[in-house]
Amino acid sequence: MKDTFTLSEEATATPLHSTKEGKVYLKAPMILNGVCVIWRGWIDLQRLDGMGCLEYDEERAQHEDALAQQAFEEVRRRTREFEERERAHREDLEARRQQDPSPGSNMGNADDHKMR
Repeated sequence: MKDTFTLSEEATATPLHSTKEGKVYLKAPMILNGVCVIWRGWIDLQRLDGMGCLEYDEERAQHEDALAQQAFEEVRRRTREFEERERAHREDLEARRQQDPSPGSNMGNADDHKMR
């Protein structure tokens, strides 16, 4: 599986401070392979290299989990509403079919009207 990362909503690396020797220290929140992390490190502005580490971002992880739970509950609610409407519709069709079972009725089973 390929490593992937997503920048957080802020989508910016925050410069913490700069030093005289041409280094800038950064803090960059992101989602890496589905895990909320913060990259902390420094970059040498002359050589464009540096060093850093990843730290687990507990606060962001809890926020993302809450958003995922909200989305999941919304899908469950909408599915339940759809199933209830579908059940009511089927019951209505069945009631109409029982009231008017004549062969010419549009409410009959499609198999009843097939040419043989």
